[in-house]
Amino acid sequence: MSSKVGNTAEKTRTLRRFCAATVVALFPLLSVTSAQAEELNEQVAQRIEQMTGKTLLFRNDSDRIPQLEYLRPDGTGFVWSAALGDKVVPVVWTASNGDDGKGALCLLFKGTDIGTAENLRLCDGLDIVESGIRDARDGDPYGLTDVTQMTAELPQDVDGLADVDRLLGRE
Repeated sequence: MSSKVGNTAEKTRTLRRFCAATVVALFPLLSVTSAQAEELNEQVAQRIEQMTGKTLLFRNDSDRIPQLEYLRPDGTGFVWSAALGDKVVPVVWTASNGDDGKGALCLLFKGTDIGTAENLRLCDGLDIVESGIRDARDGDPYGLTDVTQMTAELPQDVDGLADVDRLLGRE
């Protein structure tokens, strides 16, 4: 009988160690998910939903650097920016209600993808983001998810997706 108790106790210890190791291994993933899963108010959630699953030509008035952004609903995306020439880089995006309750969108670029020593996190209020959207199309018409480099550099003077079509010979 003591043999059965010993085996049961050993199985219980092994199971506890496995569970503890699993929690330790998954904790960083759980904390990232919870950080991205902030409870968005209804208005912000609708605004974010309008930007996901689409390719957006974004260009704000302050830096005048155009970029194509394809933001997937799962919090990932891809960016082709005039600042990066012909490179397409993956991003992780997060949304929040922002300090004013009107929403904020942040893009996180890995430093290794953009040629810097540190990661770059760009955040703007949704009012600024929406005012910088110059054009949009459903889906990923330029295949940003499938490439790391485009056939041309994105020029500074792009004003609409028709300009991108001409650049890529898709008229």
